[in-house]
Amino acid sequence: MITAVIIDDEQKSVSTLKKFLADYCPEIKVLGTADSAKTGLLLITTNKPQLVFLDVEMPYGSGLDLLESLPSIEFETIFITAFNQYAINAFRFAAVDFLLKPVNITQLKEAVTRAIVRINEKSSVKNYQLLLQNLKEQDAGEQKIVLTDSKGQHFIKLNDIIYCIADGSYTHVYLINSKSFLSSRNLKEFEDMLPKTVFCRIHHGHIVNILHISKVVKGRGGNVIMRDGRELEIAVRRKDDFLKLIKK
Repeated sequence: MITAVIIDDEQKSVSTLKKFLADYCPEIKVLGTADSAKTGLLLITTNKPQLVFLDVEMPYGSGLDLLESLPSIEFETIFITAFNQYAINAFRFAAVDFLLKPVNITQLKEAVTRAIVRINEKSSVKNYQLLLQNLKEQDAGEQKIVLTDSKGQHFIKLNDIIYCIADGSYTHVYLINSKSFLSSRNLKEFEDMLPKTVFCRIHHGHIVNILHISKVVKGRGGNVIMRDGRELEIAVRRKDDFLKLIKK
C-alpha cells in the first residue's frame, strides 16, 4: 500500500478524490486530509506520506508555498489545479504530474501509476524544485524543461533548444552546445508546450527556435538554415504562419 494525504480547501473536491481513489486506486491508502497550506504542513510532518495530492491555489498560502516551506521533500506529489495553460506548461516542463479540476478518472489512474513507479525507484525531487523556479521565472526562454534519456534526467533551458525533429513517437531535441537528446515525448507534445513566441512548427516533422535561424532560403515553401548548419524544410501550408512570426 502507498500512503497518501489530500490537501485541498474545496471539500467537494476532496470527497470526490477520496471516492475515486477508493474505487479505482485501491493501492492508495489516504491517511488524512487538510484544507490549507498550514494544516497541510502539519498533516505531512505528522504522517510522513509517500504521496501528496496537493491543490495549487488555496487561501492563506498556496500548495507551492507549502512545498517551499519544507526543508526537504520526501514524497511524491500530484498537483490538483485549475491553472491556465501558461502555468500548466511549467508542470509539463518539469515532468511533474498534475490533474485539472474536475478530476478525470483515467488521468488520475495514470498519474497514480507513474507516482508509484517513482516512489519505488526513489526518484529525485529536483523536478519540484524546477517547477517552483519555472513558475517564478518571468522570461519564458529562461525556463527549463526536463528531458529524460537512458542516462537520466537533464534540465535544459528553453533558449538553448535550436530545433526538434520527430522520430516516430519520439523526438530528437538539438541544443546549442552540439548535444542532442531523444525524448519519449512526441513532437505534438513539444508543439503544445514550447512558447509560440519563438518556437514554430514549420513542418510536420520539425519545430524550430526562430532565435537560432541563420538564414531563410526562398522557395515554394522554402528552407531555414539553423545556427548549427542544418537545413530544414518549410511546409507550404505552414509558410505564412512562419513568416508572420519572424516579422514580429
